[in-house]
Amino acid sequence: MYRVQAFEELPVPSDGAAIIVCDHTALGDPLVLLATAGRPVRFLMAAEIYAQPRIRWAFEAVGCIPVQRGKRDIKAIRAMLDGLAVHEVIGLFPEGGLDRHRLDEGHTGIGYLAIKSGAPVIPASIVWKGPHSTTSMLKTLFVPSKASIRYGEALQFPQESKPSKESMQSCTKEVMKQIEVLRESILSDIL
Repeated sequence: MYRVQAFEELPVPSDGAAIIVCDHTALGDPLVLLATAGRPVRFLMAAEIYAQPRIRWAFEAVGCIPVQRGKRDIKAIRAMLDGLAVHEVIGLFPEGGLDRHRLDEGHTGIGYLAIKSGAPVIPASIVWKGPHSTTSMLKTLFVPSKASIRYGEALQFPQESKPSKESMQSCTKEVMKQIEVLRESILSDIL
């Protein structure tokens, strides 16, 4: 339905922990990652969306981790670290959403998770061509569009038991820089 175009071999390791960090511009972004990552991905997602009774079963089925946005949600952080400890793949959208919680430079929680866990970070970017929704799950599921995705090389950051603010900021900045490079390369290839 999304006619996904992936540009290269998958850098997601076939086993072991990994964190996929991807820019977020449409509700369909998690579906594109699930279709292309080569492994199951557990996503951090807004608790208010996760709690919707009609679709919660789908979020539970893929192991989504609800997070209280705008707060330091220790339960969500622990769930992600526990998942990485048992070699799961965690998917994050560093901007924090498509709405008022969005932070274009990326939330430093990405840096915290990468440094605390020691898991490799795989940057990714998705570019949509044609209609795509940022507000309607129904439109996301039923209006065809085209998505192009590119994964970057895995980034490794020195593990720290208590990540410093500076190391979290530096890590987040590097991940966001790599995502922007990927996005620009997709745009130059499809235009």
